[in-house]
Amino acid sequence: MPSPEALQYAKMLRSAPKMVEMALSDQRAAGERAEALTTEPNDIRYEPIAEERVHGLWAVPKIDAAHCAILYLFGGGHIISSVNSRRKFAGHLANAAGCRVLIADYRLAPEHPFPADVEDATAAYRWLLELDHDPTHLAIGGESSAGGLTMSTLLSLRRLGIPLPAGAFLLSPWIDLTCGGETHQTKREVDLTVTTAGLRRMAKRYLGDHDPYDPLVAPLEADLSGLPPFLIQVGGDEILLDDAVQLARRAGMAGTMATLEIWPSMQHFFQIAVGLFPEAGAAVARIGAWLRERVGVERLTDSDKPA
Repeated sequence: MPSPEALQYAKMLRSAPKMVEMALSDQRAAGERAEALTTEPNDIRYEPIAEERVHGLWAVPKIDAAHCAILYLFGGGHIISSVNSRRKFAGHLANAAGCRVLIADYRLAPEHPFPADVEDATAAYRWLLELDHDPTHLAIGGESSAGGLTMSTLLSLRRLGIPLPAGAFLLSPWIDLTCGGETHQTKREVDLTVTTAGLRRMAKRYLGDHDPYDPLVAPLEADLSGLPPFLIQVGGDEILLDDAVQLARRAGMAGTMATLEIWPSMQHFFQIAVGLFPEAGAAVARIGAWLRERVGVERLTDSDKPA
């Protein structure tokens, strides 16, 4: 049974317009307010990055395992959102993981369609390696469309022969741009934020005439062997549930470790509401614990944990 706070959050979503159904300009404006209800993380220092090839923002916790880093890619259907629209969430993630998080900027469609974002995310990861980060102390991840972008980036890195990170986390990943999953039908009445038609419009803006079954944008069509372990979290009430389930299944069949968490009654990227209801905070804590183990951050003691 969801917490009373989660039920109240769902009630608010039910009465709000669905962003995926808005005009692009309105979507982008709304996307910049995505963290309006997210609590401000404690003891986080933000450091902007403006290199020739990489732009973004470091979220650095008070207790920072400086030899480790997380590359975080923001979601938004490949067409909206920004580094600043995930500033708070990245701070919470940094506190939970005990190491710094780089929110990497990347070009958006339709102005910059596929593969521009894959090129930018790949460049950001390569930049971390150039900073002498050992790939065994790196992780990559993102939510929604950035779950798909995370997969595309891993596949791009593998194709280029670049050492892969220690792990990848995917939150409510959108990886089937044809929107063919079973839960597009079975969950459409309970998903309060995402619609199949809205996602297909986003996919068209992102891909143009590109083949949606190209393995670089369709991980379910790709060889998933040899990739690092995945942590996949998804809400039980979202139409993208089947994307997460199928990804975990295909990864396991290919010999890649995948941990799948289905959070009952939760909505798309519910983790962004950290501080608003307990399930969101608990999910972020689990992501942090998984990341600490993957990238080699010593377990935080109770006295060391950020508030």
